[in-house]
Amino acid sequence: METVNQKHATAPAAATAPPSWKVLWQDTFEGPAGSPPHPALWQVVTGQPFGAGIEFHTDDPANVGLDGAGHLRITATHEDGEYRAAWLETRREDFVPRPGGALRLDARVKTAAGPGLDCALWAWGTQLRHRGDEDPVQAWYRAGEIDVLEALGSEPDSVWGAVHSPECHQIPSLGMGARTTAEDGSPLSADFHTYSAVWRRGPDSITWYLDGREYLKLTPQDTTPKGWLFDQPVYFCLAIIIGSPGGPVLPGDPDPATLPSSLLVDSITVSEELPA
Repeated sequence: METVNQKHATAPAAATAPPSWKVLWQDTFEGPAGSPPHPALWQVVTGQPFGAGIEFHTDDPANVGLDGAGHLRITATHEDGEYRAAWLETRREDFVPRPGGALRLDARVKTAAGPGLDCALWAWGTQLRHRGDEDPVQAWYRAGEIDVLEALGSEPDSVWGAVHSPECHQIPSLGMGARTTAEDGSPLSADFHTYSAVWRRGPDSITWYLDGREYLKLTPQDTTPKGWLFDQPVYFCLAIIIGSPGGPVLPGDPDPATLPSSLLVDSITVSEELPA
């Protein structure tokens, strides 16, 4: 099991897997204010990687670091005419359910507010990371994408769960998915919420939850068997993307007057279902 800085026993129950699940990997982001995310668990990607919008990603503490209160803070800024944010990826890249089993990801997050912002937590097939000279779009076609959380500034009360593959055409960016809102309809940036996805193999499915409430389930029958790329190892990515042309809907145009704006992450946990 890989864990860093696990919170004490009184931490919110949402950060802990149910009794039928074994924690494989976890970060609870405890540490001094301004310190970077733990380098054994995360790599911070800089520049404008494949999938970025108009922003430049940095490892500057102004854009990414611990807040000293048990949270990771990713901040979108506008400085010297440039939009900046941060992009993190798990170093581990072998997350995949065993045949007949399941993985569960739970993330307790307070999203960033503001037009043009796309707060996202997603999985990419590992071959995208190791594509070499291959065109990234072609590698993405083979890797697929699982969006655990995508909250867009143009829909402040909504979160999307989705998958992306060449056979999916329900939403832009070759995707299929659905959205939901908090039970009280408030903006997701107003408080922490728990975003979860259960990824199962045999029979294959992915099921999404907001605060423990199921709102989407997809199977190979939904995407077509050819479009179901979700039986291969993945790594997880976490970022604020600004002015992205993709996503389930467009996030809108950013407004420098609304920045800085921060995404706070209380915990991320990946668990494996225990055999019955």
